[in-house]
Amino acid sequence: MAMQEQSGSLVRTIALAFIGGVILGGAAGLLLAPKAGRDTRKELKQYANKVSKEVVDVAQRTKAGFEAAVEKGRSLLESKAA
Repeated sequence: MAMQEQSGSLVRTIALAFIGGVILGGAAGLLLAPKAGRDTRKELKQYANKVSKEVVDVAQRTKAGFEAAVEKGRSLLESKAA
């Protein structure tokens, strides 16, 4: 069980680091671009919506992978107990 917890924690850490990098990189690129404030705000809003959808997608995939690993672990434990 400890191995599964470590694996889930590692996946979560990697996903959060990736998402954080995407957010920071995009925000820096938009803020440093020579555009009008209105255009920059519009792009930031569009970018935030895109990142929000990506975060939900990554979270769902991470959850599905973790649930599959837990189920596999349960199956292995049940087969060893039988």
